Amino acid sequence: MIKIRRIKGILSKKTVFAFMAAIIMFACTNQFYACSVSFLENGESALVARNMDWPSPEGVVVKNERGTEKTALFPPADAKPYIWQAIYGSITFDLIMEMPGVGILRGPGCGLNEEGFYAGALFCDPPVYPGPQGKPALRCAEVVRVLLDTCSTVKEAIDKFDDFGLTPMKVGDEELTFHWFLADKNGDCAIIEFPPEFNGKMAIHTPPLFKCTTNEYYEWSYYYLYQYEDFNKETKEGLKPFPSDTHKRTSDIRFVRNCKFSQEVLKKETISVDDGFYVMGKVAQTEGTKGSTSPTDWTIVYDLNNLEINWTAANNTERRFIDMKKVNFDCSDDFVPVEIQSSGSGDVTGLFGLK
Repeated sequence: MIKIRRIKGILSKKTVFAFMAAIIMFACTNQFYACSVSFLENGESALVARNMDWPSPEGVVVKNERGTEKTALFPPADAKPYIWQAIYGSITFDLIMEMPGVGILRGPGCGLNEEGFYAGALFCDPPVYPGPQGKPALRCAEVVRVLLDTCSTVKEAIDKFDDFGLTPMKVGDEELTFHWFLADKNGDCAIIEFPPEFNGKMAIHTPPLFKCTTNEYYEWSYYYLYQYEDFNKETKEGLKPFPSDTHKRTSDIRFVRNCKFSQEVLKKETISVDDGFYVMGKVAQTEGTKGSTSPTDWTIVYDLNNLEINWTAANNTERRFIDMKKVNFDCSDDFVPVEIQSSGSGDVTGLFGLK
């Protein structure tokens, strides 16, 4: 069984300062990839808002059908691949990657399944994954697909990590390194990660103090948060003012702004899809505020209760939406992935095959 460390609520000052040296070192690295996500849930609404910040705008929206058996790609030489069957249909937003000697691959960045369960991967500083350890192997880039195919709740998804041995994945000279953000229509939320100081043990943050994250580990993000006046009521001196719209959108700045504007939205009686786009607009990588070489290429707002997906893209800012309740997730050969940056607006559910 994977050894885990469950962390709830606020961190102690001792824990926070234990990470200071590592944080300072991390802050000096080049953040080539960037993403932001927030779970806006108040008992009535359950929305996940997500920005994908990536050097290239290309990507596809994919219907993943139920009932198909799948095998993990590229297992280590001394391990068997993880094999699973898709119980649930889902819609994912997939990155397009070229793997030397293999060709073009699609990797799901995030998605929603027909049970109202969301899973998303966000880049982070290199973790230490446990490796196969006698289990069937699964590369980190396929975790989102497995969870959406087989899980209906956050609790099921957490337990699913015990079924496979997680391994890193390299694409060319780049090693893909992720942590994961999970949410479901019941209001449950978790951040799953493998910080290097945990030596292959899984950290489960459920529920996180603020239901949002960017590209740094949970403890590091909260260390940054406590440096700002809006979030630290104990310290009287030396705190920073809230980062303005003109600040460069490094991961720590995006996290602070994400928490602030998410809390602003959560004070409202009714939370709408517009609120999700509002929060993500406040953390987007835009001209003059880029903290990395990854501009915001697309923004997605998932309605977990109503099974609706809205998105905009850098090359098409018109909103398009999918009503998953009308999508046929039975196996078929006629579906063609839809380009995220494609033209059009409004209801595009028909592109995904109707019931």
